[in-house]
Amino acid sequence: MAVQGDLSAVYADILIIGATPAGLMAASCLTRCGATFRIVEKRPKCIKRGYANCLQPRTQEVLQTLGLLSTIADKAVRVRENTVYTRGSTGELLRESIGLDTLSHTCYPYSRVVDQGVVADILEEDLRSWGHIVDYSYELIDYVVKTGNIDSWHIQAYLKNHATGAIELWRAGYILGCDGEASTVRRIAGIGFEDHGVENVWAVADVAAETSFPDIKRRSVVKSVHGTCILGPSTEDRVRVITPLTPAFLASMDPSEYSTASQSLHDHRTHPTTLLTSLQTRLSAALSPWVFTIKGVSCITRYHNKKRLAFQFSDTAHRIFLLGDTCHTHSPLTNQSVNTGMMDAHNLSWKLALVLRGLASSSLLATYDTERRALAQQLIRFDVKVDQIILQQPNSSAVDEGFHDFKNGNNIISGCGVQYSPGLVVKEEVRIRIKSSHESLKPGKRLLPMTLTRHMDGNEVNVLDEMQSDERFHLFVFAGETLISPDFVSLAIYLASADSPLTVFSSPQLVDLFFIHTWNHFVVSLPDLPDPFPRWAHRVYEDPGGKAYASVGVNPKFGVLLLVRPDGHVAVVTNLDDGRGIMDFLRAFLLDNGAGSPDEGTPIGDGEDMVL
Repeated sequence: MAVQGDLSAVYADILIIGATPAGLMAASCLTRCGATFRIVEKRPKCIKRGYANCLQPRTQEVLQTLGLLSTIADKAVRVRENTVYTRGSTGELLRESIGLDTLSHTCYPYSRVVDQGVVADILEEDLRSWGHIVDYSYELIDYVVKTGNIDSWHIQAYLKNHATGAIELWRAGYILGCDGEASTVRRIAGIGFEDHGVENVWAVADVAAETSFPDIKRRSVVKSVHGTCILGPSTEDRVRVITPLTPAFLASMDPSEYSTASQSLHDHRTHPTTLLTSLQTRLSAALSPWVFTIKGVSCITRYHNKKRLAFQFSDTAHRIFLLGDTCHTHSPLTNQSVNTGMMDAHNLSWKLALVLRGLASSSLLATYDTERRALAQQLIRFDVKVDQIILQQPNSSAVDEGFHDFKNGNNIISGCGVQYSPGLVVKEEVRIRIKSSHESLKPGKRLLPMTLTRHMDGNEVNVLDEMQSDERFHLFVFAGETLISPDFVSLAIYLASADSPLTVFSSPQLVDLFFIHTWNHFVVSLPDLPDPFPRWAHRVYEDPGGKAYASVGVNPKFGVLLLVRPDGHVAVVTNLDDGRGIMDFLRAFLLDNGAGSPDEGTPIGDGEDMVL
C-alpha cells in the first residue's frame, strides 16, 4: 500500500482499534499491568449514547478493583428486582412473579443502569489520569502480520488520519480489534461469523412517561397478545422499553423514516412516527388498565439483531485479538454486549502484559480464545432461548418453562457464574475436600467476596477490594485453626524459601500472599507468625466466626491453599502441604524472576512512542 505524506512510522507495543467500552477497558487494564499501548478511534469523538445501558454484578466487581465503580455508580440507577406480568383467565393483568435481579453471592446484587457513553467517558478520563489519550479520527485501513525473525515489530498497520487526510504507517506487536460488529480488524484477519438463531427486530426506546404501572422502578416483562413488552428504569427518570417488531409491522414502516441499517439509538433525525405511534399503542394495550403515556423520547430505534459468534477470537499467531461485538453479538434482552466485551478485555490484558514484558510464555495467549469463546457460545445459546421465550404466545407452556430456564440462567447473565474450563491456567484436580455448594471454591470460577477483619488495624474489608486488578497472582493460605499444625509450619518454611513462588517470581512481584485464619486477631501477634507472613502483614486477616470459610466450603480444621489469577478466577485448589504443586503449576507459563527474555520477536516499549 502506498503511504502518502510522512514515511516515518509510529511504534506501539499494542495497538487498540476502537474506543468502545471493550477497547477502553483493555487500555485501563493494560495500564495497570505495566504494558504500553496506543488506542485509536475513527470517529472524531467518543460515543455519547448507545444501546447498552446495564452493568451486571460481575462487571461492577471488576470495576471496583480498578477503582472506577464509585464514579460510575454516581451516574447510574440500581435495578434490584424483576417482575413478570400476564393476563388472567378473565383478562385482568396479573403479576405472575417477582424476584431478585441477581441470585449470586455478590456485593452488588443488582444491575446498574447507565448510558454506554457515560461508561466510555469515565474509562477515557481514567486513561487521561494515567497520561494516556485516545487518538481520534484515525481509521484502520489495512495491516500485515509478518512471520519469522524478520522484524521486532510483527505488524505493519496503515491508518488514515482523517484530520490531515494522510495515511500513516504504524508498527505494532499486537492488535486488539475492538471496532464493533462491522470490524475492519476481523475482516482483514479473514475470520468469519457463524449465526445462531434467526434475525429478530426490536423496538428499543428510552422515554419519559406518565404512568400508573406499579412496577415502573423494577425490570418487568409484560406478556401480551399485542406483543410482549420489557420495561425497566433508565437514567434521568426515563423508562427503557424493548418490544419485538413483526414482519408485518416492518413492512408497514415508511423506509424514509429510518434507515434499516441504522444501529444508533439516536442519530439526530426526527423520531420515526410510525414506530413511536405503534410503541404507544402497544404499551397502552399491554399495560391496560394501567396508564402509560409517552411524554418525551430521548432515543428510539428499530434494532436488527443477529446472535453471531466469530469462528475464532485470535489469529493463529496470537498477534491479532478480537474483543466484544467484534467477535460476538447478543440479544438486547440479556444486557450482555458491553459486559462481555469489558470482561473480554479483563481476561486478555494481564495475559498479554505478562507475555509482552517477557514474564510469561506466549502459550498463555492461546487461553484467551479457549476461555472467552466458550463463554460467548454459552451466552449466545442462552440469548437464543430468551428470544424464543419473548416471541412465544403468552400463557403457553413453552413460555412458562422458558421463564423457569431464564431464572436458572441468572448466574450466567450476572457474570458471577462464569467458570473457565481446565487448561494452562486452570487446574482441574482439587486435592482437598470442599463442601458441595454452587458457591464453593471451584477451579475456573471467580473468588467469592468475603468480609474479613484486617489483622493490622482491625478494619472490616472485602477481600475483592484488596485484590486490585493488575498482573499479579494471589496465593491464599486459609489456615483456619491450623496455626501450629505440621502442614502449616511446613508450608511457611517452603514459602520463605528460595524455591517458593513468592521468591522465584519476585522481580517484579508476580505472586502476592493472603493469609486468612479463624483465630481472634487480638491474641495472635503478627511478629510471632512464622516467616514469610510478617512480611505480608497488610495481607493477614481474621475470619470472625468462620463465615468466609463456610461460604466457600472450607473446613477450618484442615484449611486450604488457593491460587487466584489476576482476573480474580480460581486457578488451583489444593492442600496446605502442596506449595510445590502451586510452583509446578506456575512454571508451566511464568518465566523465573522475569529472567527469561521476551518471546523472540516480541517488542518491548519503553513507555514512549517512537517515531523513526
